[in-house]
Amino acid sequence: MRKRLSGIALLLGGLLAALPAESWACAICGVPKSQATRGILPAVLLMLVLLGLVFGAFIRFFIRASRSKNQSGGLNGVRTSS
Repeated sequence: MRKRLSGIALLLGGLLAALPAESWACAICGVPKSQATRGILPAVLLMLVLLGLVFGAFIRFFIRASRSKNQSGGLNGVRTSS
C-alpha cells in the first residue's frame, strides 16, 4: 500500500513539474497593471458575491425547511371534521 501511494505521489509530482509556467498564471495575477486585469477584477468579485448569495439562500432554504418540519408536529395536532 505504501509503495502504491509513493508511486501515485511521484506521478502527480512529475505531472506538476511538466506543466509550463504560463499555465499557473491567470489574467488577475499575471500582469497586475494591465487593462485586462483592471477590467476583469470587478467582474470576478461580483461573481464571487453572487455565488455566495446563491449558496447562502440555498443553505437558508434547507435550514428553514428543517425548522418548520420540526416545529409543526406533523398531523398529530390537526383536528378533522369527522
